[in-house]
Amino acid sequence: MYKVTIQSTPVGENNWGVLTAGTWNPGERPQLADETLPAKIVEALFKISPSAKDQSGRNQVQEGDTLYAVVFRRLAT
Repeated sequence: MYKVTIQSTPVGENNWGVLTAGTWNPGERPQLADETLPAKIVEALFKISPSAKDQSGRNQVQEGDTLYAVVFRRLAT
């Protein structure tokens, strides 16, 4: 299981702000504290398959003039 944060910034800028956080098991829908993001953004961000050895990672997508990123870190088991 991973701890995740979803962040955004306008294209061309580098002032990322956190939109929501939660947990995620690869292959499943993330459990987010705030579900106000469009489903297509969430779906695109989580179209990744970290390997069993990946402790953390990042995925980024662009929608219009906004960049969205998911940052994930494996929770200790």
